[in-house]
Amino acid sequence: MIVTPFFVALPLALTAPPCADCHTRAHQQWAVSAHGRSQASPLYLAMRAWARAEAGEAFAERCDHCHTVALAEGGRTAAVECGACHLARPGDGSPAALRIDPAGPVQAIQASGHAPHEIAVTPALAADTPCLPCHAQLTNPAGVPLCTTGPEAATRPGGAPCIACHRPHAFAGTTPDVLGRAATLSLDRRGDTLTVTVIARGVGHALPTGSALRQVRLEVEFLDRRGRRLADNRHDPEALFARLLADEDGRVPAPPWRARSVAQDSRLAAGERRVLSYPIPPGARSAEARLAYHRAPPALLARFDLASQPALAPHIIARAALGFPPSH
Repeated sequence: MIVTPFFVALPLALTAPPCADCHTRAHQQWAVSAHGRSQASPLYLAMRAWARAEAGEAFAERCDHCHTVALAEGGRTAAVECGACHLARPGDGSPAALRIDPAGPVQAIQASGHAPHEIAVTPALAADTPCLPCHAQLTNPAGVPLCTTGPEAATRPGGAPCIACHRPHAFAGTTPDVLGRAATLSLDRRGDTLTVTVIARGVGHALPTGSALRQVRLEVEFLDRRGRRLADNRHDPEALFARLLADEDGRVPAPPWRARSVAQDSRLAAGERRVLSYPIPPGARSAEARLAYHRAPPALLARFDLASQPALAPHIIARAALGFPPSH
């Protein structure tokens, strides 16, 4: 069954524009960020539509807990906007309990003598506190973890806060510059074997993190002297770094509402070094390797007719190549 994405009519109210009157640069950064487009992603809309069609509106509404924010006077925002951090009442710390109170003081890291509104100096804004309601550990009704970024980050080396890498207002996550720092890749020949070393050197959580849709795949090709492919590793299950969910019948991957267990978690932990080995085929003169980041499995994008969307195209995190001298 193909599910066509659609927009859902909700009582929405966007409170970011008043902030933009003074905080122009911050608003411009936010507007093109994933937070600013949290209700506009074609993949999100397709997944929400699928959830509604198969699991019902009650489950689909759970998506809104992190992709919009409730307003204290009723309704929800049209995105994860300024008030989510600066006017938020955290409640019990869950995304469902988060409320924006437009009448409250604006939380800021430091005071300002020129603000036209009341400011509450809140040092916790520079820590992980504003991020965790939606980026800690989220589970489905069966208790299966759908996102575990919070526990992953809790053990990261150095303890740097989220905004050390994911800049305030821009909230860069899967952008090319951030992904380009996430991992390193190197190749070495040991006799008739190619060893590939992957190190998650530039992340403070698992690689990939967040939604279980996200995957990183190691792609290795062996080429002959004319640059033609002799062999590759496309069928190697160990070359896939992902968290795969299973349904009650053990089918993998399962969408979040069907998930009853985590069938596999082969992601790289922060700082982890992983080595994979492949036999070098006769006639190979070189090897090329790539780490490809996928926002969703290719089969799922094809199901939604989203495979041609540029924003959902695989992104190469790292590349490496190694030549083999001809044998005499």
